[in-house]
Amino acid sequence: MFEKIYSNRTELMNLIRFKDTYPKYIIKTADTKKEQRQAQQLRYKVFADEIKAVTNSKGLFKKREVDSYDEESQHIIVKVKTSPLSLEKIVGVYRIMEYNFSADLDKSYSATGMGFDISLFKKNIPYHRFLELGRTCILPEYRKSGVLKLLWKGLYKYIVDNDIDILFGCASFWTIDPDDIHEQLTYLKKNHLMDNGIMVSPRDDLYTDNGIGLANINYDIPQHMTDMEIFKSLPSLIKAYIKVGSKFGDGAVIDYEFGSIDVFTYVDINRIDYRVKNYYSK
Repeated sequence: MFEKIYSNRTELMNLIRFKDTYPKYIIKTADTKKEQRQAQQLRYKVFADEIKAVTNSKGLFKKREVDSYDEESQHIIVKVKTSPLSLEKIVGVYRIMEYNFSADLDKSYSATGMGFDISLFKKNIPYHRFLELGRTCILPEYRKSGVLKLLWKGLYKYIVDNDIDILFGCASFWTIDPDDIHEQLTYLKKNHLMDNGIMVSPRDDLYTDNGIGLANINYDIPQHMTDMEIFKSLPSLIKAYIKVGSKFGDGAVIDYEFGSIDVFTYVDINRIDYRVKNYYSK
C-alpha cells in the first residue's frame, strides 16, 4: 500500500513511499544539485561502465555521464532505502526536457543530437506542451523489481502537474547492426507507425563524423517470429512505450558512441487509455 505525500506545484513532484516494509522506494524529481549529480553518476554506471558507451570527457574524472543538454533538463528518480539504517540511493533515472512551443523542438536532443528530421512533427502536431524523455537507466539488480513502473508513475505525476500534451524521444536497441533487429524494426513499422502528416525520419545528411549514422534497414528479410514473439523480444522500455500507445517514426539511426540503434517515438497524452492513466496515477 502506498502512502502519498503531495507536494505543491513548485516542488514539482509528490513522494510515494511503500509503508512499513523494506526496501522503501521514493519517486521524485532530482531537485537538489546533489541528486542531479547522483543521477548523472547512475547514468555513468549504466552507460559507461556497463554498456561501454563513449561518454562526454567532461564527466570522466567524477564518473558522471553528462552532456550539454543537462543544463536544460531535470531528472525523475527512484531512490531506495533497503533497511532502517541504510542510506537512500538512486536506482532509476529518467531525464526530461520540457518545451513550451513546437518551434522549440529544433533544440531537442532528438533533432540536434540524434539527427531526426522533426519538421513535419513540429509543423502539424496540434499541441504546444512537449516533454522529451531520455537517458533512461536502472541499476541491473533493480530491473526486475518494478522500478521502471515507478519511474512511469513519477513521470505521469509530472505530466499531470505540468499540463504536458506530448511525450517524445529516442528509444534504443543495444546493437549497431540493423540486421540483428530487422524483425523488431519491421514490427514497429507494420504495427505502430506514426501518421504520414507528422512523420519523423532520420535526416538525409547524416554523417558518421559526429558519431551518428543512418541505419540501413532491410524490411524484405523474411520474418520468422510471430508478432507476439517479436513484442516479447523488444527492450523493456519500448514495450512500455507501446503499452501506453506510443507511435514510432520511419527508420532509425545508429549511435556509434553509445553502441545503439535508435528510433523516434512519441505518445499523445490525450489519447492514452483511461485505464492506463488510472494505473499510473495510483
